[in-house]
Amino acid sequence: MKDERIQTTANRFAAGGFFIWYFLMLISLCYRTLILKQHIRDFWDISAIFCIGTLFLFIACANKGVFDHGFKRRWLNICIVLIIEIPILLFIMGLMHSVVHVGGALIGVLSGLGLVIGIAHFLNRRWKRKEGIADEK
Repeated sequence: MKDERIQTTANRFAAGGFFIWYFLMLISLCYRTLILKQHIRDFWDISAIFCIGTLFLFIACANKGVFDHGFKRRWLNICIVLIIEIPILLFIMGLMHSVVHVGGALIGVLSGLGLVIGIAHFLNRRWKRKEGIADEK
C-alpha cells in the first residue's frame, strides 16, 4: 500500500515531465516548420504523436471538468490572438502568398475552434450532470 503523499508526488513529477515533453515537442515542430522550412510530410509521425497527445489531454481535461474553473476566458483570449497572429506571420514570411489564403486559413481555424469549443462544452456539461452540479442556464 502506497502513501497518498508519495502517490501525489509521483503524479506531480509525471505531470511536470509531460508538460516539458509537450512544449519541447511543440518547439521542435515549430523549428522544423518555420526555421528549417521542412514540409510536414517529412516528419508526419512526430506531428501525429503530438496531435494524438494533445487530443488525449483535451478529452481527459474536458471529461474531468477542468474547463469549468476559469479556463474559458483566459485561454479563449490566447486562442483568438493566435488565430489572428499566425496567418499574418505566415503571410509576412511568404508562406501564404495572398490575402485569400490568409482568409481561408482564418475561416478554417475559426470553424475548427468552434468545433473544439462545442466538444469541450458538451463534455463539461456531461461531467456536471454526472457529478450532480447544477447547470447554469
